[in-house]
Amino acid sequence: MFERGQKRIAKAGILLLAIALTITACADKGKNTNENATNADQGSDTLQLSMMVPTWSAEQMPADSSVLQKLEETTNTKLSLSWVPSTTYTDKLSATVASGELPQTFVALEPKASFIVNAARSGMFWEVGPYLKDYPNLSKMSDIVLNNISIDGKIYGVYRERDLARFGLMIRQDWLDNLNLKAPTNLDELYDVLKAFATDDPDKNGKQDTIGLSVGMQGNNIAGFKDILVYMGGPNEWELKDGKLIPAHMTDAYMDTLKFYKKLYDEKLINQDFAIVQDGRSVMYKGKAGLWIDNMLDGKNIENNIKKVDPDAEINLLNRIAGPMGDRTRAGAGYLGMFMIPKTSVKTEAELKRILSFFDRVSEKDIQNLMKYGIEGTHYTIKDGEYTQNDDTKVRAELTDGNQFMILQDQVVNYGTELEQLSTKLFQDNATFAVPNPAAPFISNTEIEKGKEISKIIADATVKFIMGSVDEAGWNQAIDKWLQSGGSKVIEEMNAEYAKLSK
Repeated sequence: MFERGQKRIAKAGILLLAIALTITACADKGKNTNENATNADQGSDTLQLSMMVPTWSAEQMPADSSVLQKLEETTNTKLSLSWVPSTTYTDKLSATVASGELPQTFVALEPKASFIVNAARSGMFWEVGPYLKDYPNLSKMSDIVLNNISIDGKIYGVYRERDLARFGLMIRQDWLDNLNLKAPTNLDELYDVLKAFATDDPDKNGKQDTIGLSVGMQGNNIAGFKDILVYMGGPNEWELKDGKLIPAHMTDAYMDTLKFYKKLYDEKLINQDFAIVQDGRSVMYKGKAGLWIDNMLDGKNIENNIKKVDPDAEINLLNRIAGPMGDRTRAGAGYLGMFMIPKTSVKTEAELKRILSFFDRVSEKDIQNLMKYGIEGTHYTIKDGEYTQNDDTKVRAELTDGNQFMILQDQVVNYGTELEQLSTKLFQDNATFAVPNPAAPFISNTEIEKGKEISKIIADATVKFIMGSVDEAGWNQAIDKWLQSGGSKVIEEMNAEYAKLSK
């Protein structure tokens, strides 16, 4: 789908160019010699690169950071950085794009935001897809993720890699041990374990005061619901069937998942207040729930919090729960924003290639680990194979938001705990059977305009079905309302995009 090749220059064109250069050389040999010397030196000249990046920290990386200086020295680059708080970043970027006064590169946290899409379609940004094959690291970028960031089938940026499939189960291993249970491997076993966690006194306190699955709301989404849906054989956001895209909530598997959650709710295997709980992990932290489904990277944090109330608590990670279609897990986006290069501030192809070379160099193992951990001997030490972080506040500040510069992260050394290293291994395993969102590359103008508004119709009906306040007839009425409120147009536009690009 993605054009990565560059057009060959016709032989006649090369001949004409050679003749023209020869004539010019004869006319002004001295001047040409000087220009050649200058051009030869350009490869060693320091790249002056202005960059706009988000920060998640109250205080940004200091300008004299030794980590930043090492990055500049290693890449032969002088960076001019504009840090913007993540909470206001997209609004600030929208205004900057509208003004046309852009740096040479910037992070687009939301590459499918309407202002980014419209600007790309107007020709404001370089299409970098055809160039990626020419760089040893950038050429290794995932086709799935490139597909996810594409706009009208074209790649307008260099994405910042995140693990493609991070989702799985964080389960109380000590509860499994207390009840002599094995870790679940399929949906039936999962239900049995949740039942036992809620009814068989897994914490051995003599009370029936525990639940199986901790659930909360993540915006309009019920935590874990999308994962169970995929385990059930359902799609990741959209299903591609018989050449047509169908939204997940209009599939049979979605109804199966609704009924599964309703059963858990009716049998009190999940927290009854899930609809008003903003962070379901809080139930885990209290030591009252046996399972949380989300990003497995959070396993260690959950274990640490539970240990505050139960020092013997132990979390294990599981990533394979078989359903009707075998082992499946949902793929995420695989990125957190992407670097885009505007033509308003990068005028020539030569400048573009120089910036892409910078991004390629940043993706080497040494810089990946530099931006993750800092400088050995300063920000951390390795003794007898054991990693120790320097906890001095001033020293740590030098690494603030260092990961904002990272492109690929495939060669980062994992110095984490046993649980953190397990998560990395399971992320890699997940990637081998993850189910992507087939509609990720496509853009619906109606979705951009009304998506948040109409998605609430489905979210509310999902919660009500689980809690028993609407039945299947009421659910179908919600689907009809969604369709009439703009959903039909979203489906039409998404399928039009699919048909156009699938040609």
